[in-house]
Amino acid sequence: MAHDRLRDSGLVQALTDLFADLADLLQKELQLAKTEITEKLFSRLRASAWMVVAGVLGLIAILLLIEAAVFGIASFGIALHWACLIVAGVLIAAGAAAFFQGRVAADGELLPTRTAKQISQDIKVAKEQLT
Repeated sequence: MAHDRLRDSGLVQALTDLFADLADLLQKELQLAKTEITEKLFSRLRASAWMVVAGVLGLIAILLLIEAAVFGIASFGIALHWACLIVAGVLIAAGAAAFFQGRVAADGELLPTRTAKQISQDIKVAKEQLT
């Protein structure tokens, strides 16, 4: 009899609701953290791809510079080696642009800062409601 009365009391119901809400909140916060970390990892992968592009374009530019030097030594004419130097200069500029694009995309931290801020705010609100 006392057990039924205790089970039907408002305090027990309020605590049950509180724990259910806390579990739901925790599940949502974990999902938010997972989404935020995934988003940041994909951003870093994209930045890495830009870095690879910069490296490949830089390698091509070096090969063309070497080719220009070879043609310049082989023939003391202007047309062939100047053409290679112009192409190499354009590729170096493109490689630098790709590198700086990748570096800009790589800035930022990997920690889920929005989630941490939201959790601290949730704790603050829970404390206010309990007092």
